[in-house]
Amino acid sequence: MLTAIVIMCLASAFYFTADLGVSTYDAVSLIWSEKQKRIPFQYCRIICDLVCVCLGAVLCRIGGVNVFGEVNIGTIITAFFMGPLIALFNRKVAEPFLYGLKREQDL
Repeated sequence: MLTAIVIMCLASAFYFTADLGVSTYDAVSLIWSEKQKRIPFQYCRIICDLVCVCLGAVLCRIGGVNVFGEVNIGTIITAFFMGPLIALFNRKVAEPFLYGLKREQDL
Protein backbone atom coordinates (compact mmCIF):
# COMPACT_ATOMS: atom_id res chain seq x y z
CA MET A 1 0.00 0.00 0.00
CA LEU A 2 2.79 2.44 0.89
CA THR A 3 4.61 1.64 -2.33
CA ALA A 4 1.44 2.30 -4.31
CA ILE A 5 0.94 5.67 -2.59
CA VAL A 6 4.52 6.71 -3.39
CA ILE A 7 4.16 5.66 -7.05
CA MET A 8 0.82 7.47 -7.33
CA CYS A 9 2.34 10.65 -5.86
CA LEU A 10 5.34 10.47 -8.19
CA ALA A 11 3.07 10.01 -11.22
CA SER A 12 0.86 12.89 -10.07
CA ALA A 13 3.88 15.16 -9.69
CA PHE A 14 4.96 14.36 -13.24
CA TYR A 15 1.61 15.01 -14.85
CA PHE A 16 1.01 18.20 -12.82
CA THR A 17 4.44 19.55 -13.76
CA ALA A 18 4.16 18.56 -17.42
CA ASP A 19 0.86 20.47 -17.75
CA LEU A 20 -0.93 17.44 -19.16
CA GLY A 21 -4.12 18.50 -17.43
CA VAL A 22 -5.52 17.37 -14.11
CA SER A 23 -8.59 15.59 -12.89
CA THR A 24 -11.37 17.59 -11.30
CA TYR A 25 -10.46 16.30 -7.86
CA ASP A 26 -6.80 17.28 -8.25
CA ALA A 27 -7.73 20.66 -9.71
CA VAL A 28 -9.52 21.75 -6.52
CA SER A 29 -6.36 21.83 -4.42
CA LEU A 30 -4.20 23.18 -7.27
CA ILE A 31 -6.55 26.10 -7.95
CA TRP A 32 -7.00 26.78 -4.26
CA SER A 33 -3.23 26.93 -3.68
CA GLU A 34 -2.77 29.24 -6.68
CA LYS A 35 -5.53 31.61 -5.51
CA GLN A 36 -4.37 31.57 -1.87
CA LYS A 37 -0.66 32.28 -2.29
CA ARG A 38 -0.06 32.07 1.47
CA ILE A 39 -1.24 28.44 1.71
CA PRO A 40 1.16 25.97 0.04
CA PHE A 41 -0.20 23.21 -2.19
CA GLN A 42 0.53 20.40 0.24
CA TYR A 43 -1.70 21.92 2.93
CA CYS A 44 -4.49 22.66 0.45
CA ARG A 45 -4.30 19.04 -0.67
CA ILE A 46 -4.41 17.68 2.89
CA ILE A 47 -7.44 19.82 3.72
CA CYS A 48 -9.21 18.85 0.48
CA ASP A 49 -8.48 15.14 1.02
CA LEU A 50 -9.67 15.22 4.63
CA VAL A 51 -12.88 17.04 3.71
CA CYS A 52 -13.58 14.45 1.01
CA VAL A 53 -12.85 11.55 3.36
CA CYS A 54 -15.16 12.99 6.03
CA LEU A 55 -17.91 13.69 3.50
CA GLY A 56 -17.53 10.24 2.03
CA ALA A 57 -17.70 8.60 5.45
CA VAL A 58 -20.88 10.50 6.30
CA LEU A 59 -22.62 10.29 2.93
CA CYS A 60 -21.88 6.59 2.36
CA ARG A 61 -24.00 5.62 5.33
CA ILE A 62 -27.47 5.15 3.91
CA GLY A 63 -30.10 4.17 6.45
CA GLY A 64 -27.44 3.27 9.01
CA VAL A 65 -25.82 0.75 6.66
CA ASN A 66 -22.33 1.40 5.32
CA VAL A 67 -22.94 0.89 1.61
CA PHE A 68 -19.52 1.46 0.06
CA GLY A 69 -17.09 0.23 2.69
CA GLU A 70 -15.24 1.81 5.54
CA VAL A 71 -12.59 4.45 5.96
CA ASN A 72 -9.48 2.57 7.04
CA ILE A 73 -5.80 3.28 7.62
CA GLY A 74 -4.93 3.40 3.90
CA THR A 75 -7.46 6.15 3.32
CA ILE A 76 -6.13 8.16 6.25
CA ILE A 77 -2.48 7.75 5.19
CA THR A 78 -3.36 8.81 1.66
CA ALA A 79 -5.29 11.86 2.90
CA PHE A 80 -2.40 13.11 5.03
CA PHE A 81 0.57 12.27 2.82
CA MET A 82 -0.44 12.75 -0.83
CA GLY A 83 -0.08 16.54 -0.72
CA PRO A 84 3.36 16.63 0.90
CA LEU A 85 4.67 13.75 -1.25
CA ILE A 86 3.42 15.32 -4.49
CA ALA A 87 5.01 18.64 -3.52
CA LEU A 88 8.29 16.90 -2.65
CA PHE A 89 8.38 14.88 -5.87
CA ASN A 90 7.46 17.98 -7.83
CA ARG A 91 10.39 19.94 -6.42
CA LYS A 92 13.00 17.18 -6.28
CA VAL A 93 12.16 14.88 -9.20
CA ALA A 94 9.60 16.11 -11.74
CA GLU A 95 10.79 19.70 -12.26
CA PRO A 96 14.50 18.78 -12.56
CA PHE A 97 13.61 15.90 -14.90
CA LEU A 98 11.28 17.87 -17.14
CA TYR A 99 12.99 21.26 -17.11
CA GLY A 100 16.58 20.44 -16.22
CA LEU A 101 18.69 21.29 -13.22
CA LYS A 102 19.14 24.91 -14.32
CA ARG A 103 15.49 25.70 -13.63
CA GLU A 104 15.71 24.07 -10.18
CA GLN A 105 18.62 26.38 -9.34
CA ASP A 106 16.62 29.41 -10.59
CA LEU A 107 13.71 28.53 -8.27
